[in-house]
Amino acid sequence: MTCKQCSGTGWIIKNGENGKSAVRCKCQFETLKKEFFKNSGIPRRYRKCKFSNFKPETISQLKALKICKDFFKLYPFVDKGIVLFGDPGIGKTHLVSALLINTILYKGLKGKFVDFRNLLIDIKTTFDTKESSQSLIHEVMDVPLLILDDVGAERTTDWAKDILTTIVNYRYTRNLPTVITTNLQFNSPLENGFSSRFDERTESRIYEMCKIFRMEGDDYRKKAG
Repeated sequence: MTCKQCSGTGWIIKNGENGKSAVRCKCQFETLKKEFFKNSGIPRRYRKCKFSNFKPETISQLKALKICKDFFKLYPFVDKGIVLFGDPGIGKTHLVSALLINTILYKGLKGKFVDFRNLLIDIKTTFDTKESSQSLIHEVMDVPLLILDDVGAERTTDWAKDILTTIVNYRYTRNLPTVITTNLQFNSPLENGFSSRFDERTESRIYEMCKIFRMEGDDYRKKAG
């Protein structure tokens, strides 16, 4: 029997004070969100991250919070992903984790949190079984919403560059939303610039597929220590 609320589409479009928003129909909601959260890859440390418990201390942190909230509100009907770049410990991973958690729990949609360093390690451990290695990479490339965390924190080898380029190119050509965090600088010729560590073509494609935003602030971890 077709659901009367969504006519079988799984979606309800609601009109609010701030415009239209897409909401997952309850007929599919509960089962999907439990399965998707279990398989999301969100690290235990970040599983309680919320927009409401992020405490911005700078204007840029407040703007980054708004960017992530706006993305969540419109997803899956978004035109671009997000890149949050800036120094360590300023809340980038908190925000993108909260974004993914909200997307799963409140919209019943699938997404994957991937620490780029850990991905490289996982791929290396499957070198002896080519099929497993390819399966791992394709899982990351194909996921509807990808959170790619801490890109560039690892020692950048040609092989690591190739992995990132493969992921970015695949998702670029298929218009799959991608959210990236990095300590590297964008549009910078310096050694810590993204194009210096990877390449200009990959940076250029990320500019086209993502909203690039620089976060600034003090290191929360050092304050806590």
